[in-house]
Amino acid sequence: MRRPAPDAARTFGVVVHPQRAAARSAALAAADRLSEAGLRVVGCKDDDWRSADVLEVVDAEHFAADLDVVLVFGGDGTFLRAAYLARDAGVPLLGVKLGRLGFLSECELPEMPSALNRLLAGDYEVEDRMTLSATVHDPDGTPVAESWALNDASVERREPQRLIVLDVSIGATELTSIPADALICASPTGSTAYAFSAGGPILSPLVEALVLTPVAPHTLFNRTIVVDPTEVIRIRPGAEGRNPCVVSLDGRESLPVPPGGEVQVTRGAAPVRMARLHPFDFYDRIREKFGLR
Repeated sequence: MRRPAPDAARTFGVVVHPQRAAARSAALAAADRLSEAGLRVVGCKDDDWRSADVLEVVDAEHFAADLDVVLVFGGDGTFLRAAYLARDAGVPLLGVKLGRLGFLSECELPEMPSALNRLLAGDYEVEDRMTLSATVHDPDGTPVAESWALNDASVERREPQRLIVLDVSIGATELTSIPADALICASPTGSTAYAFSAGGPILSPLVEALVLTPVAPHTLFNRTIVVDPTEVIRIRPGAEGRNPCVVSLDGRESLPVPPGGEVQVTRGAAPVRMARLHPFDFYDRIREKFGLR
């Protein structure tokens, strides 16, 4: 869903790829311009900003408070980290591409002066992207951990030398047991990431659905299942105690699944918001990313 920007942007957050000098340099150039205009610019302490840098540095917990837009300098991994910082505060993210084409970036680095002018004028729209919620339950059904992901929640083996057997239910139906290396629950945004590399389909971000894709399944049934986001996917490691698992969320966070426990995945409580300066052509991005002709 897209909607007009609520107002002109006046307070900016900045998130950078921590190991890329070009990302830090571009972020500082943007921060310089905004600071000279008398605007507040905030950096996250985790990005190791120095005291001489022209930003207000805060910890991750307070980073998104009172921000209008977060500028993200890096690739999709940096964007996912910024999403984790900004989602709960409802702050939109604008991804600035550095290097390889990313699915989540909005503009090229040379466009930054124009992009800042448009943000300051309120000349942008906001697009909401559906997220996933993952809850881990103990054998008694008590929730013991919960988090969320923009791309995917992947139930994975903790011992790489052996596969795992996962009992899968969707809604009230006990569907099947799948012996595999992992089982990926992906959002439409995440359908072009880990799930795609495992053979899953590409979903338009306009489609509200979850995709359930096995990784290296040891079974004749090796297809992705597309699930309505209001349905609950339940994944339980079989052979109690002999299938140690974790649920990995966007590759940034891992929650252990206790023996006899269960992972429940459904639509996330809040979307990730993305600032858009141009109409987003998803299929053109697919064509460019994969070199289609």
